[in-house]
Amino acid sequence: MDSLPSLKKEWVLTREAFDKLLARLDQDRGRAAEKYEEIRNALITFFEHRGCLSPEEYADETINRVTRRVSEGKEIYTSNAASYFYGVARNLLKEYWEAPERRASALESLPLAGAPSQNPIEVQQQESQLLLRERRLECLEKCLEALTPQNRETVMQYYQGEAATKVKNRKSLAQELGIPLNALRNRVLRIRERLEDCVSSCLKQ
Repeated sequence: MDSLPSLKKEWVLTREAFDKLLARLDQDRGRAAEKYEEIRNALITFFEHRGCLSPEEYADETINRVTRRVSEGKEIYTSNAASYFYGVARNLLKEYWEAPERRASALESLPLAGAPSQNPIEVQQQESQLLLRERRLECLEKCLEALTPQNRETVMQYYQGEAATKVKNRKSLAQELGIPLNALRNRVLRIRERLEDCVSSCLKQ
């Protein structure tokens, strides 16, 4: 079994840190647990399809790294948290393949029967789409950081939650800002338009 790349600083997963991660995935504890399992299973598949010999171990390390960032106050500027996990997973996979001895042993020990059976063109298209999503996420994070703290907090709270929870959050946000709900929608629309322009410019660079 491959060992994980050595970390510059030891970090131990705590219950408090894990609870913060679940809270970031969803305000409802049950739904958060379901999303966690979905993300973990998707990460295992991600590493399996890329020739990693310890996909479960690397999936858990990916989750640990994201959990650490969340516990240290790192914001995940996306409504789809899974895309953030994939970005961390790709960095971890890069560490995996940058070790020459691990790259050689992985290729030699990979059985022929385990070779991917997917269409190479489809795989390439999926990779391109994943790279584009990750690039969009990077640009979105930069553009959000460029906003004023108030505008950044406003737009993040506006899109937080799901269904009925989202509606309730928006009403509460409008009350906190002392403006009607329609005025809040217009304000967020203007902020979103600036973000979209910023992201488009970032992607062209």
